[in-house]
Amino acid sequence: MKNMKKILTITALALIAQFSSAQENEMKNFRFGLKVTPSVNWFKPDGKLMSSNGSGVKFGGGLILEFRLAKVASFQTGLQIDAEGGKIKYTNGGIAANSSTMSYYYNIADDNIQPYNTSDTSAAWILGNTHYQLNSRQYKATYVTIPLMLKLKTKEIGTMTYFGQFGFNASFRWKANATDELTVISPSVGAGQNATKSKIDVTKDMAFFKGALAFGLGAEMNLSGTTSLVFGLNYNLGLTNSVKNDSDYIERKIYDGNLNATYEKLPQKLKSNAVVLTVGVLF
Repeated sequence: MKNMKKILTITALALIAQFSSAQENEMKNFRFGLKVTPSVNWFKPDGKLMSSNGSGVKFGGGLILEFRLAKVASFQTGLQIDAEGGKIKYTNGGIAANSSTMSYYYNIADDNIQPYNTSDTSAAWILGNTHYQLNSRQYKATYVTIPLMLKLKTKEIGTMTYFGQFGFNASFRWKANATDELTVISPSVGAGQNATKSKIDVTKDMAFFKGALAFGLGAEMNLSGTTSLVFGLNYNLGLTNSVKNDSDYIERKIYDGNLNATYEKLPQKLKSNAVVLTVGVLF
């Protein structure tokens, strides 16, 4: 009987040890963590109507999910909040042959930008809105991003593991606002004066989805077991337009060679680029 108890005890301990080992190996195939992502962002415009006018420092962060595919390869995804933006300068040519002027109407009572409207010429519309020439704009946009990354890493060298990663960021617009540098066109009382408008809601003028190619390098420092401190530096290359192809708010006035004017919604194309630092913890 005593021998039987010993056998059962040894068998139970062996099974517990094997189960614990299996659990540990299983956990290594899936890791999760948290990260913060300070970044430097800027826009790359297409065409001659807009030009880049500087970058901005933004912050983000979120959840990391990592699935091991092989000893040196993992698939990494997650959910994060990204703050992005940049500064744009508009090319206004004034009243000149083959030139353009970018402008919009701002409602005095609502204290907000008005949708593009060429049909309303009533006195109420004219008196209720200030017409501004748009000189420059600084965007501040927030996105919910799902990264889809392939991570290739070295074996452990002491407490360090080094990796390279590349993939795609799928970002969905949450909200956006802008700070504009302006010149008054009308009413005539203030015409020619410069003005600044901040926190203008331009959410509806941004594209709902934008995609970016992401690639970079990094390192993990093992703290204990499967817990590691993560550092990374990525470059995000914008692939899609960050704004609507035709603005819902900004008007483009075009003069031909005979100074005849026509009007249209401003065609716009801005691709968002960024250098992103990642600091996080993986468990």
